Amino acid sequence: MNRILKATLLIFGLLPAAASLALADFSLDWWTVDGGGDMWTTGGGFELSGTIGQPDAGTVMTGGGFELTGGFWAVGAPEVPQVCVGDLNCDGSIDFGDINPFVLYLSNFSAWQAEFPGCTALNGDIDCDGTYGQASFVDINPFVALMGQCGVGCACPGPVSCP
Repeated sequence: MNRILKATLLIFGLLPAAASLALADFSLDWWTVDGGGDMWTTGGGFELSGTIGQPDAGTVMTGGGFELTGGFWAVGAPEVPQVCVGDLNCDGSIDFGDINPFVLYLSNFSAWQAEFPGCTALNGDIDCDGTYGQASFVDINPFVALMGQCGVGCACPGPVSCP
């Protein structure tokens, strides 16, 4: 009996609080989920670009001694890294300086991406078959042939262009 009495008192005690919450005027005036920008990453045969969490354009947010104005990173289309098949160090030339980066590209693709963040994976697809990084050992012979042709230097875009 004591339990039933306590439960009843608890219910009637909480009833006014629940009623006031039910009668309260709730509103969500405005919200957005924004994206924008241009951050490139590649993996396998894929390239991805985008960011999330950008404040609305023109919105000024302040706090402490700081101020942040939302907006866009650049006007126009995003800049796509230039494809230069065989230029694995992305110095604008296909030459013997690309040999060690090519070996890194084949043996540890993520390390190659970290060392050459502005390079596109398409530069290592020498035979244009759409495979990149550690899955592209078939690119070795075409790379050796390209070094025979460009070892002392071929300016980008070079003699190979993939469709």
